[in-house]
Amino acid sequence: MSALANSLATQFREHFNKLPGADNPSIVAMRKRAFSHFEATPMPTTKHEDWKYTDIRPLYDTTYTALNEASESDFEDLHLSDLPLPTFTPHVVVFLDDQFCRRLSNVGALPKGVELTTIKSLLQRKSPTIIDHMEGFDTAFPSLNSALLRDGIYVDLEPGTNMVEPIHVVFLSPHGKAPRLNSARLIVNGQNNSRCVIVESHYNLSGAQSMTNALTQIYAREGARVLHHRIQIGETAAHHIGNVFATVEKDAEVETYSFAFGGGIARIDVNADLIGSGANVVLNGLFMVNDRQHIDHHTRVRHRMPHTNSTENYKGIADGDGRGVFNGKILVEKNAQKVKALQSSRNLLLADNAEIDTKPELEIYADDVSCAHGATVGQLDEDAFFYLRSRGIDEQTARSILTFAFAAEIPGDISIVDLRKWLEGLIIDRTNAIGLNTVRHDE
Repeated sequence: MSALANSLATQFREHFNKLPGADNPSIVAMRKRAFSHFEATPMPTTKHEDWKYTDIRPLYDTTYTALNEASESDFEDLHLSDLPLPTFTPHVVVFLDDQFCRRLSNVGALPKGVELTTIKSLLQRKSPTIIDHMEGFDTAFPSLNSALLRDGIYVDLEPGTNMVEPIHVVFLSPHGKAPRLNSARLIVNGQNNSRCVIVESHYNLSGAQSMTNALTQIYAREGARVLHHRIQIGETAAHHIGNVFATVEKDAEVETYSFAFGGGIARIDVNADLIGSGANVVLNGLFMVNDRQHIDHHTRVRHRMPHTNSTENYKGIADGDGRGVFNGKILVEKNAQKVKALQSSRNLLLADNAEIDTKPELEIYADDVSCAHGATVGQLDEDAFFYLRSRGIDEQTARSILTFAFAAEIPGDISIVDLRKWLEGLIIDRTNAIGLNTVRHDE
């Protein structure tokens, strides 16, 4: 057993009775089953096909503090205005090291039919609602999240509710110097014909060594529409494991944006299950990596019913010694006729030592479908580069302009203007950092 598993097993035994819902036999049993599943599931290695390009052994060899309580007084010097957050919504929910921070949160007045509830309160209330979402995972990290979960947010929209203003859920870590494991959880339940916009952000504040194990569950019931934006920003010492599960029912739609900017090792899986005729999913993503950073985006779209549609558009940029991965799998089941599925992965290498691996997959068991995928890995356009240089633009600026133009397509369709501008600012900051590690063009 790895140092990670041994340490977590000890902490789980020692702190189990302090976890929310410890007086509820159903929740206790659920946590024990989840942790047993984590222990029994082999941790992935590069010998596993899904982890072929991502080695997470550094995570195994680290002892993380996972369940120590902190008080809000530990963060009394931290203010919302100090945080690297865009200001595009009055509804902000902040978690610090796994715990809801009331002082930094500003939920604002919610429209009728929208309810935000902390998962901690659901566990303490012994609500059967939360137990339904805690199990049924095939892999180790989602089960670990359920076993160690202390808090998170549950967003529920009643049928026909239209939540126009975005809800921004912010997870901040870590506080302190010891390596820390945080378990972040977001559940969105969009009931029939409801509408909502969610922004989920993960930040590493101090640059201290940390690991975030995040789990997001999105349920779009019949006719519902959920628009989800996910942003991950981390230093080289910050590792991130993120899983998103979207269940899309009849005539419902889920659209996701996944932005990953840095981090030592970051693995983000987006899984979409289309279980009703007319279901639609749109997956967009962008990663930017630099020296000693590794970001791996995996998508899995399962078409279970006829007349379902999926569209994927992912881009990656690698500079310095950065490494990126995109693996996208589309599965069309036997009875899922009249399916349309498109997948695109386009990637840009900016340095000799940078690397991006892309692997599109189609697994089709129906015969009346329209499915296509495309993947490219290349460098900056030579003609465009020399055109800019011929107009007197210096080499550094020319590279930045072309790199920004390549990346900006992904946030370009975001309807929240302030969020889109903020993301474009992040991209500009990173493109302006392109320097001596960049591939040189002969002039």
